[in-house]
Order: sequence, then structure tokens, then C-alpha cells
Amino acid sequence: MSFRLKITIVTTVIVAMLFSLGSTIMIHRSYMDSLTREEKEAVDSVQMVTSVIQISYETGTETGDEQLVQTLRRLGTYQTSSDVFLLYKGRNLIYGNIQGANIDVNIDRLSSEMTGQGDVYVSYDNEFSGMEYIIGASEIIIDDDTYIICVCRDVSYVSNMRKRLHQMFIYTFFALLLTSSIISWLLSTFLVRHLSRLTKATREIADGNLSYRSNIETNDEIGELSQDFDKMAEELEGNVNLLEAAAEEKDRFMGAFTHELKTPMTSIIGYAELLRTQELDEEDREDALQYIYSEAKRLENMSLKLLQLFVADKEKLEMKKVSPKEMVEDIVTHLRPTLSEQNISIICRTQEGLAMLEPDLVRTLLINLIDNARKAMDKKGNIRVDQKMDEDGVTFIITDNGKGMPKEAIEHVTEAFYRVDKARSRAQGGAGLGLSLVSKIVELHNGTIDFSSEPGIGTVITVKLKGGAVDV
Repeated sequence: MSFRLKITIVTTVIVAMLFSLGSTIMIHRSYMDSLTREEKEAVDSVQMVTSVIQISYETGTETGDEQLVQTLRRLGTYQTSSDVFLLYKGRNLIYGNIQGANIDVNIDRLSSEMTGQGDVYVSYDNEFSGMEYIIGASEIIIDDDTYIICVCRDVSYVSNMRKRLHQMFIYTFFALLLTSSIISWLLSTFLVRHLSRLTKATREIADGNLSYRSNIETNDEIGELSQDFDKMAEELEGNVNLLEAAAEEKDRFMGAFTHELKTPMTSIIGYAELLRTQELDEEDREDALQYIYSEAKRLENMSLKLLQLFVADKEKLEMKKVSPKEMVEDIVTHLRPTLSEQNISIICRTQEGLAMLEPDLVRTLLINLIDNARKAMDKKGNIRVDQKMDEDGVTFIITDNGKGMPKEAIEHVTEAFYRVDKARSRAQGGAGLGLSLVSKIVELHNGTIDFSSEPGIGTVITVKLKGGAVDV
């Protein structure tokens, strides 16, 4: 059963119950008020008749049965209502303006219910000729004779009115039931329309459409639910995109790693097979051994880089107070002789200060960046390392005048095994892991790395590490 139908049924049942209860109470109360009013008028009538007869008797103007009958006849003539007057002497009816109505009063019961002269008894249990009466009775004693005066008031119209009200109630009830059902259905449709949109949104997302949003803008609980749902969907889409990107990166990594591993291994196996199966002269043998050695060293370097990358990714940093100036100058001093052999000059410009850094990882970062700049040159060029202190850490800028990189390559340079010039990097022993390791170290220091490069001019790499500056 749908929520919309539940709202309709519950609302209709509640309206029907309240209407039925209210209408029943109103009809019953109206009926009882009418009966009470008629009873009061019947009492007033019988008291008035009794008083007139009593006064006539006491003044002596009217005596005997005939005179009593004449008095009642005159009163009946003057009455504008349809009251029926009955006069009993003892148990015998001596007068009644019945006018065709068959009213058979149980005079014995009336006599037994009355307690004495002047008491008024009201009965409502007689129905004759299709009419209902309220009977008001009073006992009076004249000349030692006991008379009972009855005033019978027709109240059939009260019962008929109740029946008409009941009939009207039934018609109104079914009309209200139908109207309430229609209004409840329309109202529930209006109320749950947003829930239908939320349901559609959940189905769309379940079917893989993570970009679908409910976009319900209302100032109520459903609007808040929609906002929370859309926020959840946005977070889910972002996480899924991250997972897909990670999966793609993993696939690229595995493909590149397989390729990097297969190429030197194929060469090593080929040269080893050549040395194993054939007799070579000394020169060819030395060339084969040298190639096997160089490819094995390249595999060793690649495995070390991968190990460093793995350790950097898992390592929990232990920050220390270090001097970036001393670190840069020490690295440049030790690398200068090696670079000079390739006609590459290196200089540094540093600034005094202390920062909270992980020294071993930062040294690895600087060495990889300088080595990457070296590989961008053909045995000649200039490298400059600038270091300056920031409020929240330190900035390193490595500038070279090497071959540079095209713009489309810059966004991929930190990917594992990526090379701008694959042949040149492989010939220089590179595995394309240096900048991946640099990027991971920057990430661990909550820093940023920026590349600016133009082909034929050179490259500028700016690294900002936010380890936190320390006052000297």
C-alpha cells in the first residue's frame, strides 16, 4: 500500500468518525431539547387547566360534571395548539376532544403514579394511530369526587424531525466521505510529490547515475532531507570518482611497471643467452657484460625508488627543527663535483631560518629535483636552487635551462613511470619515479608543487612545504 493511499484512508476515516460522532450528538441533543420543551409546555397546560377548574370550583361559578366539561370545552376552543384534553371521573372518561384520534390512556397506571392532588405526572410511552403523545396528568378532588385531567400533546413532529435529520445525516455522510476522499487524495499527492522525487533520485543513483540530484527547495523537513541527500550523493560521486581515478592510475602504474620491467629483462636474458651459447671475442663479451650490468643497475635503482615511494606513502612524519639553508648548501656542495664533470654548474641562494620538517625526506626531495634538472640537459647547462623562509614553512625553487617540457606533459610529470622524453630518460638510467616520490613528500608536508616550463628555455619547479616556520 502506497504512503499516499495510507494518508487518504487515515484522513477519510478520521473525518468520517468525527462527523458521525458530532452529528449523532447534535441530532440526539436537538431531539431531547425538543422533547423537554414539549414536556414543559404539557406541564404548563395541565397546570393551567387544573388552576382554571380549581378557581371555578372555589368561586362557585362552576359545579358538577357538566360544568367541568363545559369549562374544558371552552379551554379547548381557546387553545391554538392541537392538545387533547381528557377528563376522568374515577376510572371513567367523561370528556375528551379527541377528534378522531384513538387515545387510550392507561388510567390505572396514571392513578398509581400520582401521589396526591395537584401533582403533575408526565408520560411519554403512548403511540396511537401513528401519532406520539406526551401526556401530562393531574388529579383534582371536587365534592369528594376524584377527577383526573389529562393533556395529551402530539409530538409526532419531533420524531419525524429526528428521522429527517437521520436521513439528511446519511446523505451528508456519504457526500462528505466522497469529498473527503478526493480532497485527501489530492492533498496527499501534493504532500508526497517531493518524496516521489527523492525516490526517483535514489533509483537513479542506484542505477549508476551519480550526477542526479533531487533539487527540492522547501522550508520544511523534506527540504532538509533533500539537501542532506544531495550532499550525500555529491560526496558519493566524489568518492567514486576518486576510486575510479585511483583504479585508472593503478592500471597505468601496472602497465608502465610491466613495460619498464620487461624491456631490461628481455635485454638481459638475450645477452645472457648469447654469452651462454656462443663464443664471443673479448670486446663483444665486455659489451654484453656491460649492458647486462647497466640494465641490472637500472632495475636496482627502480626498485629502490619504488621502495622509497612506498615508505614515503606509509611513513608517519616525525618533524624536526632543521635549517633549510644548511640542508640546501650541503646538498649543492656534494653534488657540484659530479655535475661539473658534465659541464653543469649549480649555484644556490639561501635564507637564514628554521622550519619543522622531516629532514631525510626533504633531502630526498631536493636531490630528486636537482637530478631531474640534470637529466633535462645535454652535458651542459646551469641549475639554480633558491630557498626562502615563509611564515608557515619554507619554499624551494629549482631552475634549469634544459630542454623544458610541453604544456600537455606538465600535468602528468608526477605520475609514476611517466617520462617526457622516454628514450633520453632511459638512456640516463631514469625510471620515471623521481617526481612521483617528490609529489608524495610534498603531500606529506601539506605543501604544494608547481611546474613552469617552456620547450627550449627550461623549467622552474616551485615547492612550498608547510612544516611551520620556527623563530630563530
